[in-house]
Amino acid sequence: MVGWFSNKLILARFCCDRYHEVSPTVVRTNLVRNQFFGDVFALKVILAFTLSLFVLTDSFAQTAEQLQQLNTLPASQRQAIMQQMGIGPFQQNQMIETQPMEFPDLVDPLPGDINITGEEIDVIPLPRLAPGDTVTVQFAVIGELVTPDQELTLDQELTSDQELLLQGLVSGNPYVLDANGFLLLPGVSPIQIAGLTVEEAMIRVGAEPALVWLQPLVTFLPLQSYGIESLEPFGYDLFSGVPTTFAPATDVPVPSEYIMGPGDVVNVLLFGNNNAQYRLVVSREGAINFPEIGPISVVGLSFRELQVLIEQIIEEQMIGVSSSVTLGELRSIRVFVLGDVQRPGSYTVSGLSTLTNALFVSGGINDIGSLRQIELRREGQTVSTLDLYDLLLKGDTSRDIRLQPGDVIFAPPVGERVSIYGEILRPAVYELKEENNIQEFLSLAGGLTPNADTRGLRLERIVSGGTTVLDIDLDIETGELESLQDGDILIVPPKLEQLDNAVRLSGNVFQPGLYSWHEGLALSDLINSVSVVKPGSDLSYVLIRREVEANLKIEVFSVDLQSIWANPQGSEDFLLQSKDTIFVFDRLNSRESVVSSLLNELEHQTIDGQSVPIVSIGGEVRLAGDYPLEPNMVVLDLIKAAGGFKDSAYRLEAELIRSSIGQDGIRQTSLITIDLNSLLAEKNPIQNIPLASYDFLTVKVMPNWSDQESIEILGEVNFPGTYQLVQDETLLGLVARAGGLTEDAFVDGAVFVREQLREREAQQLEELADRLEADLQNLAADPQNSQAVTAGAALVTRLRNTEAVGRLVIDINEIMNNAELQDIVLRPNDQLYIPPFAQEITVLGEVQYPTSHIFVDELDRDSYILMSGGITENANENRIYTVRANGSVEVNNRTLWLGKSSQNNTIRPGDTIIVPVDTSVPIVPTIATATQIIYNMAIAAAAVNSF
Repeated sequence: MVGWFSNKLILARFCCDRYHEVSPTVVRTNLVRNQFFGDVFALKVILAFTLSLFVLTDSFAQTAEQLQQLNTLPASQRQAIMQQMGIGPFQQNQMIETQPMEFPDLVDPLPGDINITGEEIDVIPLPRLAPGDTVTVQFAVIGELVTPDQELTLDQELTSDQELLLQGLVSGNPYVLDANGFLLLPGVSPIQIAGLTVEEAMIRVGAEPALVWLQPLVTFLPLQSYGIESLEPFGYDLFSGVPTTFAPATDVPVPSEYIMGPGDVVNVLLFGNNNAQYRLVVSREGAINFPEIGPISVVGLSFRELQVLIEQIIEEQMIGVSSSVTLGELRSIRVFVLGDVQRPGSYTVSGLSTLTNALFVSGGINDIGSLRQIELRREGQTVSTLDLYDLLLKGDTSRDIRLQPGDVIFAPPVGERVSIYGEILRPAVYELKEENNIQEFLSLAGGLTPNADTRGLRLERIVSGGTTVLDIDLDIETGELESLQDGDILIVPPKLEQLDNAVRLSGNVFQPGLYSWHEGLALSDLINSVSVVKPGSDLSYVLIRREVEANLKIEVFSVDLQSIWANPQGSEDFLLQSKDTIFVFDRLNSRESVVSSLLNELEHQTIDGQSVPIVSIGGEVRLAGDYPLEPNMVVLDLIKAAGGFKDSAYRLEAELIRSSIGQDGIRQTSLITIDLNSLLAEKNPIQNIPLASYDFLTVKVMPNWSDQESIEILGEVNFPGTYQLVQDETLLGLVARAGGLTEDAFVDGAVFVREQLREREAQQLEELADRLEADLQNLAADPQNSQAVTAGAALVTRLRNTEAVGRLVIDINEIMNNAELQDIVLRPNDQLYIPPFAQEITVLGEVQYPTSHIFVDELDRDSYILMSGGITENANENRIYTVRANGSVEVNNRTLWLGKSSQNNTIRPGDTIIVPVDTSVPIVPTIATATQIIYNMAIAAAAVNSF
C-alpha cells in the first residue's frame, strides 16, 4: 500500500508540473494546440482525481467531492481507473449507489480555477474573435506547413484546382473579419467565426467541406487602432470596472428633505423630567408607535417636518421633557433600471440612493445607450432627465435626484453622434443634444489646441451618394456648413510649420529657437557677441536658409561671422528676412544632417533643364562632402564650408574636376589645377575661380605625411616601452633606442609581431578552414570515413577559433652579425618581445604525457619524447618536427628509433617538440597542415602572452 501511495504521489507531482507549464499564449500559437490542449485537460482531470485517491481506504469510503470528481470522467476512463485500483464491478456499483453519478457536458477544457493543496490557480479566459479582428490562416497538407514565404512541398500530388486554392488561401493573408464576423477565404464560402476562440475557429475552419483535406492554423493578431479608428465614444469609461454591488455611504448626515417611508428607523432621545431613549420603526401603515403617546403618522413627511412634529407633540403631552430626533437605519427601496443598460432589471438600493447610484448597480449604460437623455419616471410621469455630460464636463449634480420606491430609470438609445479628431483637447465620439453648430461642438470637446489650424478644418459627411468632404474656416462665417449631422467626422489638422515675422536660430548656440523679426534686422543684431555661440563653433561658415517663395523655393547663403563682428552694420553684415533659418556649426562635428536636408530641398525645386546647385570637396579637409552652391561661390568659400584644411593637406596645389555637357549631348570632364600657394597668399586672386554645379575639389595629402605611429619593445632590454616610429627605423635601431639588451636576454627566443602579418594569417586560417570543409564534404560520401570526418570537423572548429598572431621569424644574432643585409625596417604597430633565458623544452602532441622538461645538453629530441612517456598509437612518427625558440620549424623525416641522430634532431633551449597525429584518410596533407598551424600559433601566442 505504501508503494501504491508513492506512485500516486509521483503522478500527482508530475501533473502539477505539467499544469503549471501550460501557457494560454503558447497554446494559442502552436499548430498542434488542439492536441496539446486536450493533454492539458486530461492532466487536469487526472490531477484532481489522483489527489482524491490519497484519502481512499480499502473500504472505498468516499466523499461527495471525490465522487463528483470521478463523475466528470468519461465512462471508459472511469472504469479503467477503477480497474487499475482493483475495484471490482460490485464495488463500483456500491460507489455509484452512494451518490448518483452525473456526467455534464464539458464545453471549455479549462473551465475555471483548479485548487491544488489549497492554492488557487487562475486560468485566464481565452479571447474571442470579434468583427473587425485581424487573423492569419496557414494550412498544413500531410504534415507540411505552407506559409507565404515557403514553396509548396507535398508528400502526395494535388490536383490543379487544389494547388490554386491553396496558393490563394496562403497569399490572402492576413484576413479581417467582416462586420458580421465572417471569415472570407478566397474560393470558400463565408465562415462565421466571431465569438469563437482561436482553437474553436480552427475547428470550424477545418470542418468546412472545401477545406477538409487541410489542417488550418489560425493566429489572432491583436492590432491596435490608430488615427480616427482609435476614437472611443465619450463618457462610457465612467462605468468601466464598476463593482457588482453598490450602495452609497450610510454614515453621512441625512438631508432635511429626505421623505419618510415604511422601514425607516427613528431614534428619539428624551431628557428632563423623563429620561428615555426609543428606537421607532415606521410601520407599513406609515406610522410610528410612540410609548405613552400612541401612533403618529409620519409617512410622506420630510425629515425636517418629522423632527418638528415629534418635538411639538412631546412638548404638548409631556411637560418638562425635551427631545432630540435623529434617523437610524434607513429603509431599502426597489427601483427599476431599464433600457440600454448593461444589466436591466429590478434592484433594491438604499433610501439615500440617487439616479447615478442605480446606474452603477446595473453596470452602467451600454454601447448603444444614451448618456444625455436618461429619464427618471415616477408614477408614469417623467420627473427628471439626467445628462451625464453635465456631470462629466461640468461636475453638475443638480439633476442627480434622490430615488423613491417604484421609480423607473430608463436609458433610451443613443442620439446623433459626431466624431472629432486631431488638434483637439478631447478627441472622441460625442453624442449631440443641443450643440447646433461647430463652435458649440468644439467647446464640448474641450476646445482646440494652440497648434490647431483654424482655417483648414475638414468635415467628412455621409450623403446619399457616398461620402463628401467640406472645408471649414473658423475665421469666417460658414452658414449652413456649421450645422452638424449624425455620422459627421470633424478633422482638426495641425498648423503648417511656418514662421511669420520670426527667424529661427539653430545649431551650436546656447539659446536656439525663434526670435522676433523686424525690418532691418541684421545678423549682427541676432548674434551680437561670442557669448551667444558655444565653444568650438565654426564662425567662418554660418549657413542661412531663406524662403524665396513659401513652400516652393529656397536659397542658401553663407557668411563669415568674424568678419561681420569686425565691422558691424558694415557691407558684409547680412540683413535677415522673415522666416530665415540660421545654422551655426560645430567646427569638428559632421554637418551632413543639415546640409543633406538643404540639398534635398534644392534638388526638389530644380526644374528640368537646370543643374542642381551642388558642389563637392574631398581629400585632406576636415569635413569632406557635398555642399550647396551659393551665388558667386568661389574655391575659398568651399574650403571654408569643409572646415578648412587638415594638417596633412598639401597646400601648394589642388585639383578641380568640372563636368559639362558638350554640343553632342555627352558629359565631358576637365581638370583645373588650382595654385593654392598663390591663392592663400592672395598673390593671385585669379586662382580663386567661381564654382559651377557638380564641381569637385580635391585637396591632396602632403608627401611623406603620416600620423604619429608607434612601435613597442618589451622584455629584456634596458628601457622597455612604446616608442614613436622614426622614418626608416630598423630593428637594431629600436634595440639601441631601448638601451640595448640585458644580460638575461634570450635573443634566440625573440618574438617579432607585425599587424599586417596578423591580418594575412587570419585570412589564410579562414581559407584553410574552407578548404578543409570542402575536403570533408567529399570524404563524407564514404561511410567508412565517418570517424575521420568527425575529427576533421572538430579541427575546422579549432581553426576558426584560433586567433592569428602575426609572428615573423627572425634571428637577432644573424641580424647583429650582418646588419646591412639582415636588418628589418620597422612598420607601424610592430612589437618586439625579448624573453629571459629559457631552460625548458616542451613536448606536445601525441605523447603519453605532454609537458615541459629542463634542458640537458646531452639529450636529443627522441630522449625528450621518451621522458614524456613515448608516443601514442595515434602518433605519426614520420612527421615529428621541432619549433625553435625563434619560431622556425625543423623537420626530420627519419623513422623514430632508427638511424643516427642528425643535425635536425639536435635540441636547443626553448625548443618545442611536436608529435602530430596520424591518419590514413586521403586528406592527410590538409589535416597535417592545419594541425601544424594550430600548434605553431599556440606556441607563438603563449610567447606573446607571457609579457
